[in-house]
Amino acid sequence: MLSALHSPGMLKTSDSSSPVRISLLDLWRQIRPPQITPLALRIVVTLVLLLLESGATVATPWLFSRMVGVLSEKQALMSVPVWLIAQYAIIRIVSGISSPLRDMLIAPASADLQRRVALLGLKHLHAMSSRFHLDRQTGAVTRTLDRGSDAVGTLLSLVLFNVLPNVIELGLTLIVILRIFNWRYVALLVFTIGIYGSVSFIFTRLRMQARRERNVASSQAQHQLVDSILNFETVRSFGNEHHEIALYDVARSALMRSELRLQRLIGFSQISRNVLIALTTTALLALAAHDIVLGKIGVAQFVLIGTYLRSLYSSVGSLNYVSAGWRNARVDLEHYLELLGRQSEVQEAAEPVRLATRLSSGGAAQVVLKNVAFGYSPKRQILHDISLNAPAGTSVAIVGPTGSGKSTLGRLLTRAYDPTSGEILIDGHDLRDITLHDLREVIGVVPQDTTLFNDSIGRNISYGDLTASEAAMKAAAASAQIDTFIESLPEGYETIVGERGLKLSGGEKQRVAIARVILKDPRILLLDEATSALDTRTEAAIQNELDALSRARTTFTVAHRLSTVQNADQIVVLEEGRIVERGTHVDLLQNDGVYARMWSVQAGESVIQA
Repeated sequence: MLSALHSPGMLKTSDSSSPVRISLLDLWRQIRPPQITPLALRIVVTLVLLLLESGATVATPWLFSRMVGVLSEKQALMSVPVWLIAQYAIIRIVSGISSPLRDMLIAPASADLQRRVALLGLKHLHAMSSRFHLDRQTGAVTRTLDRGSDAVGTLLSLVLFNVLPNVIELGLTLIVILRIFNWRYVALLVFTIGIYGSVSFIFTRLRMQARRERNVASSQAQHQLVDSILNFETVRSFGNEHHEIALYDVARSALMRSELRLQRLIGFSQISRNVLIALTTTALLALAAHDIVLGKIGVAQFVLIGTYLRSLYSSVGSLNYVSAGWRNARVDLEHYLELLGRQSEVQEAAEPVRLATRLSSGGAAQVVLKNVAFGYSPKRQILHDISLNAPAGTSVAIVGPTGSGKSTLGRLLTRAYDPTSGEILIDGHDLRDITLHDLREVIGVVPQDTTLFNDSIGRNISYGDLTASEAAMKAAAASAQIDTFIESLPEGYETIVGERGLKLSGGEKQRVAIARVILKDPRILLLDEATSALDTRTEAAIQNELDALSRARTTFTVAHRLSTVQNADQIVVLEEGRIVERGTHVDLLQNDGVYARMWSVQAGESVIQA
């Protein structure tokens, strides 16, 4: 938790064995603009304007009291103090233009820093491993990013627009009061400011804790809302709309209670400060009235002390607002820093190896697994001593019962996780030594459940290669045999597919996924149960495109239906995380082992379905 300006934020997480402490100084190093001079110049000019505005603000009541004094004299009836009025006008103009100019100067810098903080957060999220993304709550994470970027702008604004101006005005006002009146006025004001600050400090600490609780409740409510909306089909299919509304009501009720507690603290804080201000104002005005009776000050000075009291209380009140705003922003920022402190278990090597990523430029790649073991936790080992060799351009099928570790092995190939022991090599290079960008470029994945962006079909296909031309994108669609369907749509390639592609059928989504991988042109292909969710007829049609896509590429097929992999060069059978058989389809049937039994069961199911 942040306890000072450069205090670190830290969060222990399952995604990192050694959480990293991130301070505001660390954050600044990552978001500072490449050219610091323009920002520094803007800040310097802003400070000059700030000094001008503060001086003008303090001088205004003094000039006004001078005019009251001059106009109260008998000779004022004979002449107007034009020079005092002119000075007053100049000071008001300076004060009036300084603040807007200051805002205009610093606003671009503040907006740019907020943009950099938001981009840094998104970059960090994309660098996290699959373990983090499986555990995260989407609504809470997005709220943390939004609040973190807003907090940076708030802190900068508070320092330049609130803290410095009010501190300067407070100091100058006390100096003027000491010069014009006497030490008793200043002593009473300093004593009052001390009490005011102590009361504000106590309430601000209570408000910080209340705000933390409010933030947690808000994140939970946001997560509940997002999760319910994203899974609306499941909610509707089970008729659980009332259940979801009830869950959201629980979350919103918790948020409401935390909001009300925060508002009560704010109310009591304001009451205590207002009572203190009223008592102090009464005491000071009584003192000033007493001095008027004694002839120590005049009416003009009485007006001046009243004006300065309003100015002082305004400055002190603003500083209290700043203190609350500062602490609130720190609470928001500490969650952001905690998020940045989460380190991915998948890290890039200090001096990574580069690979040719496209089939057209590098040809197919060789993949070798040596004694690979993996577990999601020490007590949950999934894979044991997996070794296999996939020569360049060959196809390897990974089959086995549910829970045997097939999909986990596929995730290790894409380095969603690192093996707990052993190594995986591409063209002789350990996956951990290859740049993450090249590794993700060299492997193309067609998953079981293709996720599409809520964008046009054309742009979803183009996601396979953002630099590809429209002609190349359409050629990929034709190769995936989805071009005719797309062109039959009223808006063609500009047709929006809906959230997660829900406007498309399962087969259509899989063809988009295939077109995307065709455009990517990877050297290695991973088909992760790419047709298991499809009906038999659609699967047979899609399988032809997958066979064409696999041609000349090193291909790994994770499959449940053995009929889709019988032509593989090598079939690896997993059971309880271990390789129990390997060979061709014919060899494995002759062995009459696990594979043969699975084939017999599935063949019987096919006969029944027929």
